[in-house]
Amino acid sequence: MERKYFFRSPRKGKNGDDRGYGRGQKENNFMNYLAIDTSGDYLSVVAKIGEKTHEYFTFLAGVKQSEKLMPAIEEAFSALDAKPCDVDVFAAVTGPGSFTGIRIGVATIKGFADALDKKVLGVTVFDALSYTEVEGKILTVVNANHGNYYVAGYTDGKESFAPKFVDTAEFEELLKEYSPIAYEEIPEVKVKVVSVMDGLKKAVENSLEKASEDTDSVKPFYLRLSQAEEGRK
Repeated sequence: MERKYFFRSPRKGKNGDDRGYGRGQKENNFMNYLAIDTSGDYLSVVAKIGEKTHEYFTFLAGVKQSEKLMPAIEEAFSALDAKPCDVDVFAAVTGPGSFTGIRIGVATIKGFADALDKKVLGVTVFDALSYTEVEGKILTVVNANHGNYYVAGYTDGKESFAPKFVDTAEFEELLKEYSPIAYEEIPEVKVKVVSVMDGLKKAVENSLEKASEDTDSVKPFYLRLSQAEEGRK
């Protein structure tokens, strides 16, 4: 299933002010960006050039991210009548999640930034998830499979404990205190499923001031080794 959105303006409050951008309710209106999330079994791309925004989201359903990513980026620039050189910040979700997908996303934005002498920005899945729910005690969750989870805790939008890898027993203890949110349903766990696109946009737009000219500053964020790396130990 594929969903595409074109030229969406920021949401407005009752008095015409910008709303809906997470902690601080802010948006950086002066920086153009391209942001991608390749950390799951989906592909999310959002480009903002001037006052126009293009969003692309699709579930991969077995299709490789490497086959979809560049066409999706090209579609974004075409829809906005823009070029990569118009971008100020290239951003990517750095993990945790699919090891291969994360590497592809990070390498892609670094390639653009190096070639065009632009800034880069990395945000974690936890950053993105946390911006979708800014009140209460929230447990951001990524399913690590086999009864394991990647989690981070937030209280009223502020991190209450750092990201970590937990087993089922520890996860169930955390659920006694926190309300879980995730990008997808998790077997045998009642979680609130939130929008991938919403999280990506809010995390990037609230973090643009942290963008760096040092492309090496953005690296995959792993909480454990991949199976291949575990096998080499």
